[in-house]
Amino acid sequence: MLYQISDDLARLRLVPYARGMDEDVQKELEATLAARRELGPEHDEHLIAGFLDKIDREIDRRVGERVAKRVPRHPASVLHPGTIAVCIPIVAIAGGIGKLPGLIVAFVAIAIIFSVALLRR
Repeated sequence: MLYQISDDLARLRLVPYARGMDEDVQKELEATLAARRELGPEHDEHLIAGFLDKIDREIDRRVGERVAKRVPRHPASVLHPGTIAVCIPIVAIAGGIGKLPGLIVAFVAIAIIFSVALLRR
């Protein structure tokens, strides 16, 4: 636990898990230990809770940044191969049954559906 760590900050820097620690986190930990020295061990619970809360917010911020990097910048197109594959039988049936007027109606309907889908994005 944090309260078991030596108050000697130089020694803290040699602790294996502290190596590679973010500079801001290191400063925050040093400030928490300095506050502990001033306030005494009776305030350990509050100091630890405050430190862990700051670490938790930092983790949330970093995770948010990573998630934002993974989200595609451009939304997927409505002209997905699956949606186009559904159009093939519609056009075939419309052309077989309705000939040219059936094809025109099918293409107009498909164009309207794709246009609405693009506008909703």
